Amino acid sequence: MKFCFFGDVSNSLKGKTKGGGELQVALLAKALALKGHSVVIIDPYSSEGFITKEGINVINIPSWNKGMKGFRLFWYRIPSLYRLFKEQNADYYYGRMRTYFHLVTYFVAKKIKKKYILAIASDIDVMGYKQKFKYEYKANLRFFRYLTLFLPGDIVFNYVLKRADYVVLQHSGQDLNLTSIKGKKLLFPNIIELDNLPVIETPSKNYFIYLGSLTSLKGSDKLFQLINITNKVISFVIVGQPGDELSIDIFEKIKKMDNVVIKGRLNHYDALSLVANAKALINTSKYEGFPNVFLEAWALGIPVISLTVNPGNVINNFGLGICCQGDLEKMKLYIENNSTGKIDKKLLQNYINDFHQFNNAADRFINGLTIS
Repeated sequence: MKFCFFGDVSNSLKGKTKGGGELQVALLAKALALKGHSVVIIDPYSSEGFITKEGINVINIPSWNKGMKGFRLFWYRIPSLYRLFKEQNADYYYGRMRTYFHLVTYFVAKKIKKKYILAIASDIDVMGYKQKFKYEYKANLRFFRYLTLFLPGDIVFNYVLKRADYVVLQHSGQDLNLTSIKGKKLLFPNIIELDNLPVIETPSKNYFIYLGSLTSLKGSDKLFQLINITNKVISFVIVGQPGDELSIDIFEKIKKMDNVVIKGRLNHYDALSLVANAKALINTSKYEGFPNVFLEAWALGIPVISLTVNPGNVINNFGLGICCQGDLEKMKLYIENNSTGKIDKKLLQNYINDFHQFNNAADRFINGLTIS
């Protein structure tokens, strides 16, 4: 079969991940290509076209930034995308993350009578406009950008979501907000490659770690409150930087705390090495999808203590750590008591092998398409 993907995926294919959604597209594309399927990625943001060692054909669009802003969308970008998508004549067209360009892909798939797949990348994707604005855009609002980029992307995403042939869910909890969609639902958990994870023979286990951007959506305020109320003998390591204006002041306050070590932005391997040495990974996000960092922590045998995020209730169902149901005081006590300290490392790793393995991802995805 032939699959055509769209998005800013080239860097993830080269080991320079832009974000979790892009990484998941790259991993699925690689898994399908290794199983012998024809895979094309149209990436207009790439400076070059290339073919990966797995056989993925990445097609860029040299004219993407040609012309004046606003006009080039209709004179160059949309016509170029339409032509390239149509030329692929793929069996399946796949979109992920919210963008108004999905409308082009969807119309091409319908025009040539092929199947369109839309994947949910975050729990925010299936929320209403007011909730998206409140939790994702409000903290770093640029009104013109919101009106011309984010809002149109949300409108198109909702339109395509209701009409896609397949809607791919990261976890069962995302199904709760999906009503009046015509397509088939496919539960396909995020993928993780295990080959390049660090191996730590004698982990120090003397701190709790936060890994990721500090934003309002990811609960930067809650992270500050948590560290502030927790016994000062507890050490925290933070890998990441502020990602919105409201979190900059919070980050500066956290930096002044004596029991916090700020590592800033690190390369992927060094960041995971710190995770592998931690007592637990902590998460204070209001909403996520299925965080890649959860998978990486569990693959390393490190449990998760999450304030709110619990994708499909897997933390409880499989004993992968603790979800505090939004209760910051409980989270404080669990950290002070090291309540996840006795969780068996093998239990966490077995969960990853059973549900998130890269090696059988293509088979799981194809089976989902054929039997859903």
